[in-house]
Amino acid sequence: MTRSLWSRIVAAQVAVALALALGLPIIVNQTINAVGDDLTERFMSGEAAQYLAMPANPQADKATGGRHGGAVAIYMVAGGNVRRLSGPQIADIADLSPARLARPAFLHGRYSDFLIRPIKAGQTLVIAEDRRHPAVLRDDITEQFLSRFAVIVLIALVCSTLASLVVVGRAMRPIRQAARDARALDPIRPGKARLREDVVPAEIVPLVHTANDLLDRAVAGYERERVFSATVAHELRTALATISLRAELVADGEARIKVVEAVDRANGVVTQMLELHGRNGEPIAGEPRAVSEVADAVIEELKVLIASSGRSEIAVRGSGDGPARLAPESLVRITLANIIENALRHTPADAAITVICDDAAATVVVADGGPGIRMRSGSDGRRIYSRADGGQSHGSGLGIAIVTRLIESAGGSIGFGASEAGGTAVTLRYPAV
Repeated sequence: MTRSLWSRIVAAQVAVALALALGLPIIVNQTINAVGDDLTERFMSGEAAQYLAMPANPQADKATGGRHGGAVAIYMVAGGNVRRLSGPQIADIADLSPARLARPAFLHGRYSDFLIRPIKAGQTLVIAEDRRHPAVLRDDITEQFLSRFAVIVLIALVCSTLASLVVVGRAMRPIRQAARDARALDPIRPGKARLREDVVPAEIVPLVHTANDLLDRAVAGYERERVFSATVAHELRTALATISLRAELVADGEARIKVVEAVDRANGVVTQMLELHGRNGEPIAGEPRAVSEVADAVIEELKVLIASSGRSEIAVRGSGDGPARLAPESLVRITLANIIENALRHTPADAAITVICDDAAATVVVADGGPGIRMRSGSDGRRIYSRADGGQSHGSGLGIAIVTRLIESAGGSIGFGASEAGGTAVTLRYPAV
């Protein structure tokens, strides 16, 4: 399963927070202990120096109150004799071996800390502190500071996590905007299919630059296809016009009619190709009008074609209530004429064709009783339309492709469904002006 960059950043932040929450107290505790040992050693060294600076007074050596709350004791070790000079009794003083007492050192016993200072041959001064009753330094550092530091660490972790998420969220904003811009791109519009490279983070610029190069190649390929198709269509139209003129000279009336019909069909295909490629992907402009008004005008223009299909008329009905949403007249005229012509070609003469207009929704539905429409995806991802009769009816299928391209490029949509007569119901939804 693909994980988003945001989820990875959040997971990493949580992992770092947990590692800090678990490891930082241990590190701080070890640091504090090291600092505490250093301070304790210095403190004991001061006690030893102070004791040695006192005038010799054997009677004063029997003081039992001790220093610093009774936690620090002073011992004199001579040979195998251990004599307490000041402070409380230290339980593990006997654990000090002669080898340890032979040189200056700061040692940790089972319960106490010891500072060893040999003063003369055969005599060693030992300053001892019972860790079960720590002196002022150890008490302040270990007990009070750690309890306060734990709260500080917790608050710092929460604040740093929230701050990191806010910063990362703001840093991700240009990437999300680039994704929205990419979804809005239309590669059939040269010069408009670009992603901005100046608004994304530096780490994303190579990816955006590569995407722009790919879009440039797509636009160039589409432009070559457009120019080629338009050129071929123009040349075909010229040739068809010549054939049509020559067909008028055919003596056989029936043969002449068939040739003219074939030329008209071919000329219609060429016209559709020119219509499709001549606009360069730009939306069709036009004066805003209600779709029902444009539908009436289109039906009037197609009277000859309607009559030649064996029908007297095409019914136009209205539906929906409310104020009319005006749509671009040229867009409605071109697309609706293509759909109606397509229905006339593929619908039997005894099957009705109905045009239903909804001015409030700027929608037109063309329902026929023909064989229906099949739609499949081509190898390049484009939709390919064909009649369900297996191609028995004449037509190239360009009409619906043109309508789809034009109406979608303008911001509208096209839908296909079954009509009540068992044929096809094509729904054209136009963008409101």
